[in-house]
Amino acid sequence: MNKAVTILSVVLGAQVILAGALFYNGQNSFETQAPVSLLSLEQQAINEITLQEGDNDKPLTLVKNGENWHLADYPNLPLLDYKVSALTDTLINSKVNWPVSRTQASHERFKVADDNFEKRITYKLGDDEVDVLLGESPSFKKLYARNGDNNDVFTIEFSGYQLSVDKNDWLNKSLLSVKDISEISQAGFAFEKAQVQQDADLDEHTESVKNTSVDKSAVLPDIIKANASSKTRVETIWQVKAPAKLPEGQTLDTERIDELLEQFSSLTITAIAEQEIAFAEIEKLSVKDADGKQFDFEFAQHEDSYYVKRSDFAHWFSLGKAQFDNLANINANDFFITPDDDENSQQLSNETNQQTDTETSD
Repeated sequence: MNKAVTILSVVLGAQVILAGALFYNGQNSFETQAPVSLLSLEQQAINEITLQEGDNDKPLTLVKNGENWHLADYPNLPLLDYKVSALTDTLINSKVNWPVSRTQASHERFKVADDNFEKRITYKLGDDEVDVLLGESPSFKKLYARNGDNNDVFTIEFSGYQLSVDKNDWLNKSLLSVKDISEISQAGFAFEKAQVQQDADLDEHTESVKNTSVDKSAVLPDIIKANASSKTRVETIWQVKAPAKLPEGQTLDTERIDELLEQFSSLTITAIAEQEIAFAEIEKLSVKDADGKQFDFEFAQHEDSYYVKRSDFAHWFSLGKAQFDNLANINANDFFITPDDDENSQQLSNETNQQTDTETSD
């Protein structure tokens, strides 16, 4: 009896040691498992990407043209770089360790099944296709994911909101903005930037002569000498483009021009116009950038919606009412001011500020 107990004890001890060794090896293997990429494909070989949402039967397709990606239905519209990068770089290079499941039966539960998924991304490389299915989110900025070629389900660090089948979510909303404008023109008027040379030393010397009681003819040689030796500086100003002229007694309101330049610099569209609209009235305005490239803008309103079109794009785009009002409703008279009125306005503003300061100090 004692002998049997001893034998059983030895066997049990051996089993415990073996189980411990297996457990240790398993744990060590888990900890040292090198991460691998979720997908094995050559990024540069990808020429088309199709994105599907489980509850939407309208997929979105991106195609590669040279080094740039575009929407298949709108090949000339620039896209947001970070969203394209999420598909062509971040997702492809997602690293995974051990799968959370290896059974096909679990695909429904994690929403990575072929017919039940949150999102499916299909990468096309010539005649070959590679699918990745994205499912539910187990935690913040994490998703269940499965390579369409096998049953393994992994958890990856990725935000699903980056992938949308709405084409407008991919557009660079600043695609119509123009910076460094050198000319503004509309029917009836045109303003342009011009560079003028200013002799600062001569102006200063001439001004001092004006304020002296000495015979002006006696100091004329000094003025000529100052003109010959003075340093010139180049200034950039806005002016009415020839052959038009400023209205008599008025000057350009450069602050108003600066406001218009800012509107063009920050011009932001909201979406691609979904349908062709027969506009009752179209306002037109043209600008040139620093390189002399001309952009012709058209602005139109239909009911309570506002639209803009630029000559280098075939499509109309929608934009907000505030920007529409600032760019479409422009009149030449808005840019001319009478110096006396401007000085009076400035004086009134200064007096108001002084009065406010006095009341505050009291």
